[in-house]
Amino acid sequence: MDLGALGGYRLPTAISNAYGVTTAQELADQLGVTKAPTPALGPAADSAYQALRRGDSGPARRLLVDDLGIRETKADEALAKLPAL
Repeated sequence: MDLGALGGYRLPTAISNAYGVTTAQELADQLGVTKAPTPALGPAADSAYQALRRGDSGPARRLLVDDLGIRETKADEALAKLPAL
């Protein structure tokens, strides 16, 4: 899935190191994103991030699977690689 202008976003170092990629497009390709981001993704991503900081990966998993179309197994693998927040 081509992320368009969002694809060139350079990932934070911790994320880049964890996943071995440098841009959002490379990460999307690695994870198998099948759904285009919508304007609602920003607030959902922020909410998922805040939940991750509290130790709850549920919202992030739902975002990956439901909003971005990533396979459940890939979403689980991605969350397992996520560095501590």
